[in-house]
Amino acid sequence: MMPEPNCFRSIGRLTSAENLTRRWILPIFVGILCTNLAGQIPVLADDTLTPVASITKSLINQQITVQAVISNIRPPVSAGAPYVVTLTQAGASVPLVFWPDVQAQLGSKITAGNAIRIRAKVTTYRDQIQLHIDSADAIDVANGTTTPTAPATPTAPAAPANPQGATPPGPATPTLIIRIKDDWVDRAVVISGTISGSEKIDQGLQLSVQDGTGEIQVVLGQRALTGLPVAELQPGRALKVTGPIKLYEGKTAIIPEAPGAIALAPQ
Repeated sequence: MMPEPNCFRSIGRLTSAENLTRRWILPIFVGILCTNLAGQIPVLADDTLTPVASITKSLINQQITVQAVISNIRPPVSAGAPYVVTLTQAGASVPLVFWPDVQAQLGSKITAGNAIRIRAKVTTYRDQIQLHIDSADAIDVANGTTTPTAPATPTAPAAPANPQGATPPGPATPTLIIRIKDDWVDRAVVISGTISGSEKIDQGLQLSVQDGTGEIQVVLGQRALTGLPVAELQPGRALKVTGPIKLYEGKTAIIPEAPGAIALAPQ
């Protein structure tokens, strides 16, 4: 390694020169000379990837780069609501949110099963960590480069081959119903329990599900019922439900929005 030049020791010799009439510029000149001789600060060639499991509240308001697989896509649930895309990597998941005007520019980048690289800001909503982007340029499809746990075959948002449906990505451990609060609206949960009541509603089905700690309503529209044996959704049937918390007729309920949100236990 080249030793750092003792540039400022040379100032005395330089200032003795007769042809320098403005001696006050010498420190600036010598500073530039030292920079050129000593070298410049290196620039990183690539972004550092942040593992999804390492995204915590300590990163709030920071820009990070994540590479993960799209495991679920939730369109806006109401006017003025954002898209919510679930990103999964190494068994951990985090929601990515963006507004419809950004979705219009993303095109096929946002497709279930795609491995993508995202440069996003870490934020929170209702005390839950999420990633946020304002531009379609923040996302690149990772061409052939997937995370170690990327699925070999993309999960299609159509009816599953299993008539009982497959459990969509979500929290690994079911939430006890007694812990679900009214202020959890828009928070995605997984519950495991038994149907205690079933009632047909306009274009769907309303279930009462209990798990020993409490009971909650599960409202299923036609999309969530896709591929399900509706005749088997009767009291006494065990199942697992994945979906967001909503207010339905003034009460807290789970309203799944995609096929595969209901997984029936084998009889």
